[in-house]
Amino acid sequence: MTTLRGIAVLLLALCSGAAHAESERERLATERAAANARLAEQERACAEKFVVTACSDAARKEHRATLARLRRAEMVLDDAARREAAMRRREAIRDRSAAQAARASEAAPEPRRSGPRAAPLPNPPASSRATERPAAPDSAAEQRNKAAFDERVRAAQAHREAVERRNAAREATGKIQAPLPVPSAAR
Repeated sequence: MTTLRGIAVLLLALCSGAAHAESERERLATERAAANARLAEQERACAEKFVVTACSDAARKEHRATLARLRRAEMVLDDAARREAAMRRREAIRDRSAAQAARASEAAPEPRRSGPRAAPLPNPPASSRATERPAAPDSAAEQRNKAAFDERVRAAQAHREAVERRNAAREATGKIQAPLPVPSAAR
């Protein structure tokens, strides 16, 4: 019976708006505090009995059921709040896109039609645009990046040549070490 009353209160909270939903949250918090106090009182009473474990287990079971009911009620409130927020977001997005469309239609100038040459030229096909080369670097930052890259390439080439000269000199003096032995297949 209490669950039906709780659901009815929740439906009423959903219908009457955010103010009532906030009061419903406060009621749930008060009810949770009362359930915690009731559990503490029942556990004190159970401690005085001979069969403490069975009594405290029953009290905890009742407390868990109460908390589960309160949690479900909070979840219903949270779900309603999420739906309300999502609805407001969708309306705001719809309004914003309508305003942008209105601005775009107002801002688009009418093409002048002063003669046969006023017709706009057709756009080139997409395939020809894909084969175009990118524009040459025009900013100073791009030029610095290209120069730094070229310098790194030159340094790598110089290092490679130095290593080859060193290896050739070692080979000429006969200081080449024997290669590592080939590992045996499977043991």
